[in-house]
Amino acid sequence: MEKPIEFGTYIHGLRKEKKYSLKIVADKLGIDISLLSKIENGERQLQSHMLYGLSELFDLDYKEMQIQLLNQKIDEHFGNEPFYNEAILEIVKKKKI
Repeated sequence: MEKPIEFGTYIHGLRKEKKYSLKIVADKLGIDISLLSKIENGERQLQSHMLYGLSELFDLDYKEMQIQLLNQKIDEHFGNEPFYNEAILEIVKKKKI
């Protein structure tokens, strides 16, 4: 499986590329500058409600960002469990209609 995006590093890179200040991005996400800084430095996790603002601000695909965020969260919490892959496959089987 491909390694999920590290969102903090990713956001930092996008922000620098567009030459946006912490304030511009934080305001778009509805958070304060210190929280955004912590997210960029990997000290806090990006919350899913922030994805829409990011997708708008940086013209990114919202669906793809949400998939990557879920991948990251699932992998961080359960990636070292011995039956991780089997559990994911069971979930997929159960969710199929």
